Amino acid sequence: MDYFSQYLTGGEFKSFGDSIISELDAIKYWNDFPIGHKDKAKVEFIDVVDAPQQEYSLDRGDCGVFVCMFMEMIVSGVPVKISMAHRDAVFLYRHKMTNII
Repeated sequence: MDYFSQYLTGGEFKSFGDSIISELDAIKYWNDFPIGHKDKAKVEFIDVVDAPQQEYSLDRGDCGVFVCMFMEMIVSGVPVKISMAHRDAVFLYRHKMTNII
């Protein structure tokens, strides 16, 4: 099952896609690619339907954990379901990341 909708650059995302390509130009990202590759590059955007959401808190520092949860969701294609308090879910996910490292 596909949990993501993909959007190619165009329409409402075109200016954002052009901006990303300009940033890649600025850092010379294209230097390692064959000539003409940039002209064929397509930037895709993913509209995530079921992303894990961080509860707002300045003192907990959970942002990085939620980014890792989100990246795992994108790579695996399986939504991360949080069925407990966010504080507990973040603690368990930190433990999971520690075991992987």
